[in-house]
This record gives sequence, structure tokens and C-alpha cells, in this order.
Amino acid sequence: MQCKVGKYRKIVMIDAVAPMQIKRRLLELGFTAGQLVKIAKKSILGETYLLEIKGYYISMRKSLTEFVWVE
Repeated sequence: MQCKVGKYRKIVMIDAVAPMQIKRRLLELGFTAGQLVKIAKKSILGETYLLEIKGYYISMRKSLTEFVWVE
């Protein structure tokens, strides 16, 4: 997922090469196609993001956000 802090982006899909456990967990958290997601904050080193989706905040490692495709 590549976008600037504070900008909303629409989720296109979860990458097909993502392991099934990760894909299932992302879907449970609301990362579905058409949903809006925003990077609220980045950690100092840029390895952790605070994401806003469906009105709640979730902290996620950068390696997991690479499976989420946005437009």
C-alpha cells in the first residue's frame, strides 16, 4: 500500500500471493474491495502504520500492508 499520510485511498484488492491466514485476517478487519483506508500516522522508522478504516484505527506492520492494493 503506497500512499501519503492523511490521504484516503480506495482498496482495490488483497494480493493473490498473500498467505491464506493473512488474507482471511485482513478481510475480517474490513480490508475489502471498495473500502476507504487512510494512513493516519507512520512510526519514526516507517516500519509500522496507524491505519483508519471503517471508523476505527488499527496498527499494522509495513510488511502486511504490502498485500493491500489501493488506487
